[in-house]
Amino acid sequence: MQIGNAWRWHSGLRRGEPLRRIRELSTPAGLVEAVAYAPGRSEGRHYHSRPGLIYIIAGDHWAAHRLGGETCRAGTVRFLPAGEPHETYFPLGSTCLQIEPLPPIVELAAVDGRALDAPGEVRDPRAARLGARLFRELVSGDDLSMLGIEDATLQLLRCDGCGDRSHERAPPPWVLRVADMLRAELQTRFALSAIASGVGRHPVQVSRAFRGHFGCTLSDYVRRARVARAQQLLRQGALSLSEIALECGFCDQSHFTTAFRRLTGVPPQRYRARSQEE
Repeated sequence: MQIGNAWRWHSGLRRGEPLRRIRELSTPAGLVEAVAYAPGRSEGRHYHSRPGLIYIIAGDHWAAHRLGGETCRAGTVRFLPAGEPHETYFPLGSTCLQIEPLPPIVELAAVDGRALDAPGEVRDPRAARLGARLFRELVSGDDLSMLGIEDATLQLLRCDGCGDRSHERAPPPWVLRVADMLRAELQTRFALSAIASGVGRHPVQVSRAFRGHFGCTLSDYVRRARVARAQQLLRQGALSLSEIALECGFCDQSHFTTAFRRLTGVPPQRYRARSQEE
């Protein structure tokens, strides 16, 4: 069963729907659910009391956690430890399979200390295959699906034993302060020297460290945050394009349109029209 074909039973989000839980199944491993996120959906920093495994079925998106930020590609698996602060942005929408493993299976996976413990993409070569298997079991929903999901979840939680995660390290607090500063002040024309001064670091150090931990430049990070805000305003429909451009920190409508098209693939006018038709 090919994933692309199997997922055609998903009819799409209804108008104004930020997300939809398409299918779910309660299993001994935990509640497994497939969730579709609307284009422009943005989830601010939050955390869950249980660890989470996320298999991206379709639609690349972007996420950030204590180790920085990364593009989450379709066909990959991500892990979030319990209590891990994170945020997610879906510029073009995305469909994901999610499971928050229950304590018994987490404890079983960690019996010899080899279970996943760091946030981010699970780089073990087995992860994509196991994520696709979870998806197929959820779609099938037969009498063996629970067993298959439990087995695949346990194997995913133990993928850390074969993956190389030695490159991962938590960013220092000052790097996270930079990200908070940029998100909070979208209309501010930041200079690198001012950002560096605000966290007491050299500009070169700020530039290198931020890119290393978030996987993008300072300017691209702000563009993503601005476009995420613009998508929210476009769906609301109350403001003109020029007003939205200024509200989100763009210097004019032309720059807004260019940045929006580059990130979402469509101009803002078309995005607004599509959101009103849904």
